[in-house]
Amino acid sequence: MNYRVQAVSINAARAVYALNWFDIAPGLKYIAQSLDLQIVQLGIVTTGFYVGLASFQLFGGYFASRIGNRRTETIGLLILGFSVMGSGIAPNLGILFLTRLLAGFGSAFFFSPALGMLAEIVPDEKYSFYVGAFNGSFNIGAAVGVLGWVYIDETLGWRIGLIIGGAMTVAMAIENYLVLRGVVVHTSRGRDLFTKVKTTLRERAMWILPIAGIGSMVSETVMGQFFVYYAEQSLNFSPSLSGSLGFMFLIVGFLGGIIGGYQYGRTKHKNATFVSVLVLTGVLTMAIPFLSSPLSIAMLAVLLGLVVVDGFSILYTIAAKLAPDKSMVSFSLSFVNFMQQAIGATFPFIFTSIVYFSGYTTSWVVMGAISFLSVILFPLAAGKHQRPVSGVAKVDFNIYK
Repeated sequence: MNYRVQAVSINAARAVYALNWFDIAPGLKYIAQSLDLQIVQLGIVTTGFYVGLASFQLFGGYFASRIGNRRTETIGLLILGFSVMGSGIAPNLGILFLTRLLAGFGSAFFFSPALGMLAEIVPDEKYSFYVGAFNGSFNIGAAVGVLGWVYIDETLGWRIGLIIGGAMTVAMAIENYLVLRGVVVHTSRGRDLFTKVKTTLRERAMWILPIAGIGSMVSETVMGQFFVYYAEQSLNFSPSLSGSLGFMFLIVGFLGGIIGGYQYGRTKHKNATFVSVLVLTGVLTMAIPFLSSPLSIAMLAVLLGLVVVDGFSILYTIAAKLAPDKSMVSFSLSFVNFMQQAIGATFPFIFTSIVYFSGYTTSWVVMGAISFLSVILFPLAAGKHQRPVSGVAKVDFNIYK
């Protein structure tokens, strides 16, 4: 089958996967009313997803390297789908937290294997473009989850909304598995796998990059989970307007991924581009509480949505280049994502706690400051680098390049 068709299938699965990250956001106020929860408890619920996601990232990458990307990503989608359906019938905070934890677990088994599948099927010189499309597809699904589920939750209720999202994911898992039949996957086993894991983890950049590039994770997490709620509660925007603004932030990410992946693959100043994107992400995040009109918020949401996905696309392209061979691309990506998710799992709780004690202004400013201050670690990624995938040029971390 043509690799473009298979890439479209992977991106469609990525979109449905993302939908299940964010379809809970419009329902938070209904969940709070139904289960009698406070904002800090809502932060605990959303944090549960990220804890599951971060905790099992490395397992997802490891199993993909061992049993293949196709099988691993299908397992991940199935677990995610059934867990989200379970969230829709959760009777209390404890069960809801558990199902969100399991949903994060399933998500961890999809992300890096899906990107690894792209590395298996697309030409190396086009990989950065397809990584951008992959990340952009996440934003399409997330946008549908934020805006579409505003209306679904209003008309059918938050429980039915989550059940619908989970059922869509199960269906997509089956479709994806069938479309990717016949793809030759690279695997490693036994001592060979252990040796390659050690080689990957000895790469200094694998530890520094996820922290230096945390800006995209900060903004995506707090914007995706709490912006709609913030707009309704703090700015007194209507649910439809709040959902529309959240939709704008997410949907433009598709263009950010496509344009960013295309541009990054051709620019001579790759590192300077990455650093600039991360700094701009932090500045825009800090500006959120100082704007109040729908127009100004909309303009900021568009700009922030573009640079957030661009930052992710560049980070994952670099991480794939650091893998010792194609069988380890999924593990390399899972490690970078594990580091980011482990840190990112704390952001919902930190954000809501600062809101509770000091207000939204302080909370947004702190999130933005984390984003651009972390960039100072980027030059530390320079050092000894292993052989990249399929002859891709060795990574140079000079920030002026």
